[in-house]
Amino acid sequence: MVLFGAVASFDLVWNLVDFFMAFLTACNLIAIVILGRYAFRLLDDYRQQKRRGIKEPTFHRSQIPELANELDCWE
Repeated sequence: MVLFGAVASFDLVWNLVDFFMAFLTACNLIAIVILGRYAFRLLDDYRQQKRRGIKEPTFHRSQIPELANELDCWE
């Protein structure tokens, strides 16, 4: 890409940069929308644990049953 940027026209290079940045932004927004509901559920659980006086709130897989089989890293 560096070689292409060195030989291509300035306008073409910036248009390609804009296109790829828009593509990356769209990918990130889709991931945020998909994962956001789990993040907000876990944030609510964290806040509830803090309100109950728990000094160090912990996450348990049972709090999100639909992901229980996919979260092997949290035993």
